[in-house]
Amino acid sequence: MAADPVPTGSFDDLDLGPALRQGVADAGFVELRPIQAAALPAALEGRDVLGLARTGTGKTAAFALPILQRLEDRPAEAGRPRALVLAPTRELARQIEGDLIDLGRHLSVRMAAAYGGVKIDRQRDALEAGCDVLVACAGRLLDLVREGTCDLGDVEVLVLDEADRLLDMGFLPDVRRILERVPDERQTMFFSATMPEAVQALAQGVLKEPEIIDLGHTRPAETIEHSLHPVRSTARSKLLRTIVESDEAGSAIIFTRTKQRAKQVARQLEKRGHTVSLLHGDKKQGARDRALQGFRDGEVRFLVATDLAARGLDVEGVARVVNFDVPLDPDTYVHRIGRTGRADRSGEAVTIASVEELDQVRAIEARIGARIPRKFLPTFAPLDLHELLDEAESRRPQRRGGGPRRQATSGPRGGGRRGSRRRR
Repeated sequence: MAADPVPTGSFDDLDLGPALRQGVADAGFVELRPIQAAALPAALEGRDVLGLARTGTGKTAAFALPILQRLEDRPAEAGRPRALVLAPTRELARQIEGDLIDLGRHLSVRMAAAYGGVKIDRQRDALEAGCDVLVACAGRLLDLVREGTCDLGDVEVLVLDEADRLLDMGFLPDVRRILERVPDERQTMFFSATMPEAVQALAQGVLKEPEIIDLGHTRPAETIEHSLHPVRSTARSKLLRTIVESDEAGSAIIFTRTKQRAKQVARQLEKRGHTVSLLHGDKKQGARDRALQGFRDGEVRFLVATDLAARGLDVEGVARVVNFDVPLDPDTYVHRIGRTGRADRSGEAVTIASVEELDQVRAIEARIGARIPRKFLPTFAPLDLHELLDEAESRRPQRRGGGPRRQATSGPRGGGRRGSRRRR
C-alpha cells in the first residue's frame, strides 16, 4: 500500500458544531495533524475508516471528534452506549476517556471506561446512569455484557484503536464476540500503527468501503535518532548505567522484555540515586497510575517498563527510549521508540544488544529499512555484533570426532552454550 500525500489544514476548516469547536480550542488544537486531516472528512460523514499511522500522530482526535459530533443530539439509554471504543490496555483506555472528556467538555455527551484490574462496581454505576461513549478493554466489557449491565444493541460507532495490539495480545476471540453483539448497520473505524495479516483479515470482514489512509505506518518518525550499542551480555547493566549517566538528557523510558528484568533494572538505578517508576502487568491499577503520573509530572526521571507501555501511551517530552533488551518482534521496536519523537519533536532511541540478539537486530533493520548506527562508549570495547559472534563461535567445544563444529551464520544457535545443548 503506497503512502498517501500528507494533507494540511486547520480545525477551522472542519464543519464542527460550536460547542465541539470550543472544546477543540480549549484543548489547544489549531493545525490538523496528517492523520486527522486525512481521516476526519470521511469520518465526519459517517464513513468507515482504516487509518494507518505511527504512534504519537494524533489518531485519538481522528475518531473522537466524529463520535462527539454524532452523539451530541440524543442521550443514550441506561446500559446502552451509542459509541464503543476498544483499546488493548487499561492505560490506553483511560487516556482515550480523558481525551474524549477534554474535547467534549462543552457537550452533554457522557463518557465512561471499563477495564480490568479495578472493582467493577463504579463501571456498572456509570453504565446504569447512562453512558453515550464507552471506552473498554475487551475482557471487562464482555463481563459487563454477560451479566446484563451493558447491551451493545444501540452502538452506532465502533472503534478499534491500536488494532494490531488487540490481536497481538490474543484478544481476537473476544473481539469477534463483541462484533457479534453490535448492530451490522454502524460506522466502524480501525486505527493502527502496523498492518499484520490478522488485522487485514479482520478489517476486510467488518469495514464497508472504508477510506484507507496510510501515512507511512511502516517507518518510525524521522525525528528519532537511532543507535545500537553492541555489548557482551554480562556487561549489559553496566552499559545501561553508563548511557543514562553519560549526559544530562531528560526523562527516559527503559524497556525490558520481562517483569523480572524490569524490577532488577529499577532496583539498580535506584541504588545509584536515580528517581525511578516501575510499570508492569503485575502491578495493581492504582500503582500503575501513580507510576505513570509521577513520570508525566517529572517527579521521576526514569520509567522502567515492560511492553505494557509500548503502545498508545502519550507522555510529552520523553527525550530518550532505551531498549535494555532487544524486542523479539520488530513491530514492538517501532512501538517502543514511538514513545519519543512524538508530534514531530526530536528524540533518541538507544538499543543495547548482545550476540544472542543478532537475529532480532537484523529483523528490526529490515523492518525500518535502514542499518541502525553502532555506537561505542569509551569504556567499552568497540566490538561489532559480528565480531562478538565470531568470538562466541571460537569458544565452542570441538566435536568428539576431533573436527571443529560448523559455524552458524547468525542467531541464538550460534551464540554459545544454549545452541550447543540443543544439537546434542
